[in-house]
Amino acid sequence: MTETVVADTTSGRVRGVRRERSIAFRGIPYAAAPVGELRFQAPAPHPGWDGVRDALANGPTPSLGPTGDTYSIPEPVVPGDEVLNLNVFTPTLDPAARLPVHVWVHGGGFVGGSPGGAWFDGDSFAGHGVVTVAITYRLGFEGYGDVPGAPGNRALRDVIAALQWVAQNIAGFGGDPDQVTIGGQSAGGSAVLALLVSPVARGLFRSVVCHSGPLPDIPLARARRVGAEMARTVGVEHTVAGWRDVPREQVVAAERAREGADLVSAVRDLHQVLAGRDPITDFGPVIGDEVLPDDPVAAIAGGAGGDVPLLLGTTSHEFNRITAVVERYLASGVAGAVLMGLGVPPVLARAYPRAYPDFSPAELLGQAVTDRVFRMPAVQVAQARAAAGSPAWLWDFRWRSPVTDRAVHCVDLPFAWQRLGVDRVARIAGEDPPVALAEELHGAVVQLVREGRAGWPVFTSTEPVAKVWDTPSWVGRDPYRFERIAVQQLAPEPAAAT
Repeated sequence: MTETVVADTTSGRVRGVRRERSIAFRGIPYAAAPVGELRFQAPAPHPGWDGVRDALANGPTPSLGPTGDTYSIPEPVVPGDEVLNLNVFTPTLDPAARLPVHVWVHGGGFVGGSPGGAWFDGDSFAGHGVVTVAITYRLGFEGYGDVPGAPGNRALRDVIAALQWVAQNIAGFGGDPDQVTIGGQSAGGSAVLALLVSPVARGLFRSVVCHSGPLPDIPLARARRVGAEMARTVGVEHTVAGWRDVPREQVVAAERAREGADLVSAVRDLHQVLAGRDPITDFGPVIGDEVLPDDPVAAIAGGAGGDVPLLLGTTSHEFNRITAVVERYLASGVAGAVLMGLGVPPVLARAYPRAYPDFSPAELLGQAVTDRVFRMPAVQVAQARAAAGSPAWLWDFRWRSPVTDRAVHCVDLPFAWQRLGVDRVARIAGEDPPVALAEELHGAVVQLVREGRAGWPVFTSTEPVAKVWDTPSWVGRDPYRFERIAVQQLAPEPAAAT
């Protein structure tokens, strides 16, 4: 028989379910439904409820469905208006426990994803004495689009509101509001990098974990142009009032009609990505408001967020397979010339075939995309932290799945969450992924959440050390050497105010 338990929040009481190692609460609202007068506004406090509210199932999702099968993650879609909600997984409801807290920001290319699938169940974290909170936040144009008269970076404001909910309520779930770590992957990793330097988020967390996070790189002028184009596409007045009554389905359809709206569609424009001059996507954290006033790398180099320990890394072959569609059009030996034609500096273009001699021309393009979107940003952030004297621990997930023979985007997640046996993991990691590797990577995340440090040396300019996750794992002096050189050869120019 299932045992239910009740916890108190500032909005009302909620009912969860007790499991073998954890207590699970799902779909707890952390803010009011962003509909009607609250649509395209900053998140507002939830009005609350009477009695005990069931928190036994995932709450409504901002996502209306998958944009493709690239990420392989089970991401349940739930209809409804109260799309700003969270799931809590805890080993105890004792306020005296004061356990460390891991708040998770899911990925999904800035336009999709949800936190309710089995990969992001915090049961394993609870087994190590960590409270896990997995949140929703507004996506795409509703989360990041520029609308005159509306606050910008609404998605980041949603995450901040969730963190404020944690500060006010997590003690009732056994957590310590003074020991909060924010973690995220892909688009969620980009969000946590933005919050690391955001003055508005200051004091809401004490450490950060970033998996495969692209740099927040959209200037305000670019966001304004994209917003105006969206209004013309939908055929509405480009104001809050004009957008307020447009169905979500119509907004999402207009997003998906744009090339470059999300990470997957953006990499189809290889020249834009590889030349490194323009923002990679149409939607994502926008630079130039009070939430994110400055370029994150410059802010980090200047010491922003310097007292917050940072654990970050990527997989080795994030988007390598995404260029497989051009395989038949490329003859052997042409990769260097193609890379140069797509804007990669000649020295770097010639280096790729030598560095990856077993890769086809198409996969060399994919590796260049992987480096530009994920691996070079990780190096840039680590170098900026080192310049500021701030602690950063870098990792490189190199374990090659038997399914792809590569360490592709998202393959590290079931290891980091120690969820190898759940739905759809076998599709990306095979039928028998190494349990010991999951114990290692999960243990490293737990250590950061509990202690604010990792178990290998920090990255410095003279000792660019990183942990390599593999079988076996090892610590190397410079596993990102190629990307460090690439950063020097392909340093992005400041984004034009267009």
